[in-house]
Amino acid sequence: MTTSNDPRGRLAELYSASQTALITPAASPGQPFTRRQFYDWTPSPQEEPQDDEVMGGGFANSVDARPAAPDVHRASVRIAWPLDLIQIGHALSELLGLPVTTGTGPYVHTFDSATTQVPTRTFERKLAAGQFDGVTGAVARSLQFPIGSDRGYTRVSGEYFARESLEQYAVSIAGSPETPTLANRVPRAVGGLKRAGAAFAAAISGDVTIANVLGEDSYHGSKFIDDVQLEGRTAAVNITGRFKGAAMRDLGKVPVGAFLPDPHDFELDWQLTASMKLALTVRNVRFARVGVGSSGPGRMDVPLRGRAEIGTALSMVSAVLTNSQEAYA
Repeated sequence: MTTSNDPRGRLAELYSASQTALITPAASPGQPFTRRQFYDWTPSPQEEPQDDEVMGGGFANSVDARPAAPDVHRASVRIAWPLDLIQIGHALSELLGLPVTTGTGPYVHTFDSATTQVPTRTFERKLAAGQFDGVTGAVARSLQFPIGSDRGYTRVSGEYFARESLEQYAVSIAGSPETPTLANRVPRAVGGLKRAGAAFAAAISGDVTIANVLGEDSYHGSKFIDDVQLEGRTAAVNITGRFKGAAMRDLGKVPVGAFLPDPHDFELDWQLTASMKLALTVRNVRFARVGVGSSGPGRMDVPLRGRAEIGTALSMVSAVLTNSQEAYA
């Protein structure tokens, strides 16, 4: 007896392309697609029959649920990306908009939270030969970068709004996508964390999450979201550190005569070589006041939780990516 040969996750491939408008899906050859390596693809289409308590007769009884009412279409997708120092530029472009690029090789791509527009993507997932699905009108809601050392390679988690979650279809819209290699992944044990330019010691775990605040409009006669605008950005820094004294805990302390804790600039950097690196700077982080608990005979932790904010001269977040990629679109 032969075994089954069903579609498997390892067979999946993911392609993306920029759209000309939120309501206009991309298709090759008009918009070039790029193959994207990924760890996890979790779509969440939201369109389910709704309760409808219509009154009156004409039904078999008065107890059972009445016939359903239609829903509108909402969708989102969560994607875990590898922190590859070439491919991560696509995810940064989706979150922060297209970068300012300088240099002639290596190239320096500077992303900034001051940008007011971000790309809209079509994502196509190949499940197996002749089996495809995906989403259109995808707009990045957030990216989360991990803090802490561990085994394996670093993963960056992305959350995306999607105008439409596509049903399965048989013919790819990606044509002949570009196929970049996966040759510049960053191990979890590689990376630095600084505060005000100095190494921030004893950080065990945590994350930096940068989020886009999206305004969504659905127009008359449509069951889809027809317009999305970037209305703001937030950035959060969460760090669990080893308690070694008051210094780390006091980052959330409100100084005498003040009303807020002092702001701090944090930088995460990942470097493979001098010409292959990423520096993510989150400015003016104010931490909440925290306590240090005791539970058992072991050492104690400091659970820092902070929010970033704009400054008078610099944006809240910037990311500087140095690599061999000439441009991102």
